[in-house]
Amino acid sequence: MPTLRARGLRKAYGDCVSLDGASLDLAPGRVHALVGENGAGKSTLIRCLCGLVATDAGSVTVDEVELAPGDLRASLAAGVGVVHQHFMLAEALTVAENVVLGAEPRRGLFGWGLDRAAMNERVRALAEARGMPVDPTALVATLGVGERQRVEILKVLHRGATVVLLDEPTAVLSPAEVEGLLATIRAMAAQGAAVLLVTHKLDEVFAVADEITVLRRGRVVLSAEAAATSRAAVTAAVVGDDGHTVPGKVEVLAEEAAAEALAVRGVRGGGAGPFTLTLRAGEVLGVAGVEGNGQRALLELLAGLRPCEAGTIAVEGKDVTREGVAGRRLRGVGFVPEDREGHGLFGELTVAENLALGDVAAATRGGRFDGAMARLTAQRVIARFDVRPTDPDAALGSLSGGNQQKVLVARELLTATRVLLVAQPTRGVDLRAAEVIRAALRGLRAEGVAMVLVSSELDELRALSDRVMVLRRGAVVGEVAASEATDATLGQWMVGG
Repeated sequence: MPTLRARGLRKAYGDCVSLDGASLDLAPGRVHALVGENGAGKSTLIRCLCGLVATDAGSVTVDEVELAPGDLRASLAAGVGVVHQHFMLAEALTVAENVVLGAEPRRGLFGWGLDRAAMNERVRALAEARGMPVDPTALVATLGVGERQRVEILKVLHRGATVVLLDEPTAVLSPAEVEGLLATIRAMAAQGAAVLLVTHKLDEVFAVADEITVLRRGRVVLSAEAAATSRAAVTAAVVGDDGHTVPGKVEVLAEEAAAEALAVRGVRGGGAGPFTLTLRAGEVLGVAGVEGNGQRALLELLAGLRPCEAGTIAVEGKDVTREGVAGRRLRGVGFVPEDREGHGLFGELTVAENLALGDVAAATRGGRFDGAMARLTAQRVIARFDVRPTDPDAALGSLSGGNQQKVLVARELLTATRVLLVAQPTRGVDLRAAEVIRAALRGLRAEGVAMVLVSSELDELRALSDRVMVLRRGAVVGEVAASEATDATLGQWMVGG
């Protein structure tokens, strides 16, 4: 099995240095965890290792054979494969068709026909050998999130990858699916693969990694055997000492006498519901469930993005059922969507302009957009949420995903005055940024804002919520006080146990 070695990798985009002399080794039979803040260079490093991006300096070798910078084909031929964070599957095709795409078994005199029997058997055998059971004839569109993750891994393994790079693979998985994936990672290493796992979750790091590397601002600041270091050491390496601190936890519980902020009665729409719930001012309702089980529909119904087919919604006693997004925002309803690129932000606009979209009137004078006022507001947000780069005139699309998430959450926190609907607020952000966002949510809660919080992080739901509701197949299947919301209870409800 090959060993991958990266030495002195440097990559800059104009004045922005993404990698500054980064080095690491990926050895056969071992799992190497890569940790770091958003914008630390993790994604750039993966792209350089697999040949998607050409480095400015440094080298990548596999079994002492140097790979040409930016040569994706050479990287694939050397056995380097990537499992991307966002699934890259054709939903209209079967599992087997996705796995063998580009390397299909053929039949007939000239090989014009697709040998479906051989294709299905090949994928079935691979899945069984790797301990990742999945029906090769199933359409990808019918699969759950965990099953799709398996298909992505099988695609890489089918192409003969012996160095496997996993970019945030657990971001959308349920607890049971996370444990299954970690078992798969262990099995791949046990069978001789060299595995790189990129994750922000230290539980996963210390559960599966043999080695840990921490990147900060493009440089390796820690490289150690997992058994020889600690969570505190890794956290300190990630955060560094640049004047910013990780806020501590502050618990603020809703008072029983608080006024009713949100009342939802028998609401249906988008194939989900009925939903019935009441929230008092300063109360947080956590919503758990395997992704795709009605969480998005619930928030979009409450935000006014989907029409209600039945039921009523009231904000502070005022019926808003027939009001759209604009009307509900005027009543103090904020919304952080899970799809920031598709529904939350405009990559071609600046950071200041994206922040101003939350309350255009506040950045308008005499009927015209006031850029100076918008930039002033943006500078305060940038400082509070540690957005990088710190330029309010930077194009939003030039920021890392985690920094974009900070901008999105900050904008809605500035807007929401009565109710905040928030989906996956800390997905894809680093340890410090996650705590900054959670502290901001707690602060809003202390000010009396009620929240409906959707998160795949059960620890996050327990830390921020008063109670947790579980959705499955678009319906509520259970609700429990956050203090009693164990992984076992929530997990059983999520998967139908």
